[in-house]
Amino acid sequence: MKKRLIPFAVSTGLVCLVAIGCSNSNIDTAKIRAAFPSVGGDAKVQLEQGLAAIDASNYVAAVKPLEKAAYEIKMDKNQRIILEDALKKVRVKAARQQ
Repeated sequence: MKKRLIPFAVSTGLVCLVAIGCSNSNIDTAKIRAAFPSVGGDAKVQLEQGLAAIDASNYVAAVKPLEKAAYEIKMDKNQRIILEDALKKVRVKAARQQ
């Protein structure tokens, strides 16, 4: 009985985590832009290219500029969380687009 209960509990927990984690798959580009008001130079260009691609629902084209912007921009903890969350969502949507 225990041998069946443990895998069942683990699989149920994973399903719940996936459902919770994927429940909000919308990417709020306005929130991202508001989090980075003082970014300049090439990093701003990369960020804007990525966000413009998201606005156009071209998630495949948004991945590289956002990754490059994430590498170049010096961020605080909140900014990093916002950008990493957006990148995760973009990668998932890009995989579905291909």
